[in-house]
Amino acid sequence: MKTAIRNIHPEILEYNLQKSWQALKESNNVCEIKCNLKVGTLLVICQHPVNVVLDREQTIAELKSIVQKQELESIEKIGICLNIIGHIYPYAYHSFFTKNRSEESILTFMPKWVDGNIDSEIKITPELLDSLDNPFSLKDLEAISIRLESEGISNPNINVINQKISGDKSQNSEIKMISKLLDDLDNPFDVETLDFSQKKSNRKARNYAEKTSSVTKKSIVNLSTFSQAEFLSATLSLAILIGCFYAITQPCVIGKCMIIPRVKELDKQSLETIKNVKNSLAPKQAQEKLKIALKDLEDIPFWSIHYLESKYLKSTYQTETEHLEIIIKALGNGAQAAQHSKGLPLPIEDWVEIQSLWQEAIALLEKVPEDSKAYSFAKNKLQQYRKYLVAIKGRLTTEEEANQKLIAAKKSAQLATTREVIAQFPESWKNVYLSWEDALDKVSTISPQTTAYLEVKNLLPQYKQKLQQAKERRITEEIGEEAYNQAISYSKQAEVFEKKDNWVKAAEYWQKSLKSAKEIPTNSTYFISVKPLIKSYDALLKVAQSNQQLLETLAKVNQDLSKACKGKPKICQYNATKDLIIVRLTSDYVDKIKKTAKAVESSKDKKGRAELEKHLKTLQVALKAISNNSKIPLEIYNPQGLKIATHFPNS
Repeated sequence: MKTAIRNIHPEILEYNLQKSWQALKESNNVCEIKCNLKVGTLLVICQHPVNVVLDREQTIAELKSIVQKQELESIEKIGICLNIIGHIYPYAYHSFFTKNRSEESILTFMPKWVDGNIDSEIKITPELLDSLDNPFSLKDLEAISIRLESEGISNPNINVINQKISGDKSQNSEIKMISKLLDDLDNPFDVETLDFSQKKSNRKARNYAEKTSSVTKKSIVNLSTFSQAEFLSATLSLAILIGCFYAITQPCVIGKCMIIPRVKELDKQSLETIKNVKNSLAPKQAQEKLKIALKDLEDIPFWSIHYLESKYLKSTYQTETEHLEIIIKALGNGAQAAQHSKGLPLPIEDWVEIQSLWQEAIALLEKVPEDSKAYSFAKNKLQQYRKYLVAIKGRLTTEEEANQKLIAAKKSAQLATTREVIAQFPESWKNVYLSWEDALDKVSTISPQTTAYLEVKNLLPQYKQKLQQAKERRITEEIGEEAYNQAISYSKQAEVFEKKDNWVKAAEYWQKSLKSAKEIPTNSTYFISVKPLIKSYDALLKVAQSNQQLLETLAKVNQDLSKACKGKPKICQYNATKDLIIVRLTSDYVDKIKKTAKAVESSKDKKGRAELEKHLKTLQVALKAISNNSKIPLEIYNPQGLKIATHFPNS
């Protein structure tokens, strides 16, 4: 029963083939089955240790039988290879088609060459099918062989192809293919791999000499008898001979190939170079070594047995060169970004450009696959560059925030300047102060590592000065406001005491009101309002003080008059105002004076007369003194109301 494999998976197919192969016989356990798939083509590889010898024809026949039992719907062509583990190339190969096509390759055996110590894995791919099936045109080989024999040219480096030509030797004669011919077709120029003994070589050389002699004798003719066709044929033969000579003299065609070991050594040196992750020149140096290796591999021609290996190495090295080129570009971006980062601080535009360079470098490094030899170097740089990118983003954010703070600070300063123009009272100057304070707070938090700070260094002292001025003006307005309110309050209380004729209190409060008004700073808005009030308060204070003094004077006058008019009988009665002091002698006092005067006159008592005159003189002096001291005119009346004396105080 066939196993259905519609969506072919190499691992499943390898497992089924290995299981079927081991079921044939126990000795098959030493062989390992590998499968390689490409669109429409399946390559089955049977690989075994070097000490195991297989019957090539039987092994390939058995493998073909096992493969044909699998249901391979999408496969058109199948190739079966026998290979020694550790070798790059197979030593036996057979291919056939699966879908009603009669073409089938003859079983091809190739020499079991040894490639040396090869560490790489076996690289047998479906691309080998075409080259293995028919690496050279059989028709061309036939023509070359016939021409060489006809002209007597022998080349010991070219294997003689055993052929039997049936019938006459015309252009349409067919060549009978044997396995030895196929061996030579797959490696027509490598004489080192030919398995001939010296005896066979000598015998073959004698046979070839006899045939050459015969042909030579038949071909000796007069040059004048050569036809044009024969001349062209001879020329073509010579060209082919030269071409063959050129082919076998190319590198790695005959003898040991030194290019392969040399390029592998360059690859090893390249790998050692790229391991130094701290050396930024390592990718460039490693790439240069691989480029030299690629250039050397170009010298290996396609007809060399080492061509397939060189083709694989070229593909591998080219891929690694491309990976290194990616890293070199990333390092270039990183170096450019680092160079641009110098000379701090930088504007936002520069930080955006630097951030873009780091992002491009990271994107390039992320393209290096994990299976690349340069992956460790790329991974190390990727970690560094990601850290740098985070730092650059922080720088960019700091720069953007600094610009935003600077713009906001300038707006606050502009608002403060506008408010200064119309500010008059404490509340408005308080708003001015708060605006300058906000502007100063914003510029004070701007980082010195930003371009905005270059402007901040000039703005900072200006804002501090403006803030101090606003503070002083606010305090001035607060002092002016408080003094003005007190002056108004004291003036109102003074007016109340005036109405009560309490000039002492009135004068006291007018004094306080005037003092408060004078305490208002001249640069305060309130000074303009209080300036006319100061003169008014001063005048009112003087009036109050004058009235207070008058009251005190009248009180003194009344007190002095009370003493002057006291006696038995009472001497006088009085009335004192601010304009006039009126003294009226009492009738009892006048009568007593008259009686005393008569008595003194009648008795002619000089002493009594002198005492009476002294008494009257003392009364007169006392009244004048009261008038002089109070600055109030004095009028004296008799009991009948007649003015008997007038006195004006001394000026």
